[in-house]
Amino acid sequence: MSSGVQLSFTIGWIAMLLGGVLFWLSSRRLPQVEKRHGVAAMTIVFVAFANYFAMSLGQGDLFFNGRTVYFARYTDWAITTPILLASLAMFAARSLGRIATLLAALIAADVYMIVTGLVGNLSTAPYNYYWWFISMVAFLVVLALVWGPLRRHAEEEGQIAPYSKLAGMLTALWVCYPIVWLVGSSGVGMISLSVESWLYLVLDVTAKVGFGAVALNAARQSRAR
Repeated sequence: MSSGVQLSFTIGWIAMLLGGVLFWLSSRRLPQVEKRHGVAAMTIVFVAFANYFAMSLGQGDLFFNGRTVYFARYTDWAITTPILLASLAMFAARSLGRIATLLAALIAADVYMIVTGLVGNLSTAPYNYYWWFISMVAFLVVLALVWGPLRRHAEEEGQIAPYSKLAGMLTALWVCYPIVWLVGSSGVGMISLSVESWLYLVLDVTAKVGFGAVALNAARQSRAR
């Protein structure tokens, strides 16, 4: 592992750990009914912390088909992205039980997207691009559910403003991941592994720590109204 890659992993686990501590402090000021947002935010960053810490120790990767595959990224995403979607869904329904079927479909499409992305990363050309395409179809299903039925529930709950802000943030960030995947070591290899690692770091910190901060702030403002 190059020093640049290892540094990105080290900064990653430090950022996630600090984010978790800040979310714990911030969630203490939330009303009891909104503390679920704090639990979601903390779970997301602490899972990411563990995976970044593993990668910094050289424990979250394997050498397969002639390249290094950081499978810890996928264990991170497979756990944290469903929680991110559940956090978003909390603004669409006060009780997630009301939208259980919709949320289950959303999470199923999301996990399918992550798993097929991992299969693509473990594959050689041209099969990796086949799996990338399949993963992107699942991603489009996720976006369709987020901006379709889930958004309508948020509108019915009177939470359209915070929901749209968070959904827009998530969409903008998640669109970048498959682009990095495609131009990085998993795809055509246009960028170095070090640059790829730093790009993933920026996306992960923004999508987890940044999203959590915005979600907690929205929860406080929502309850204050």
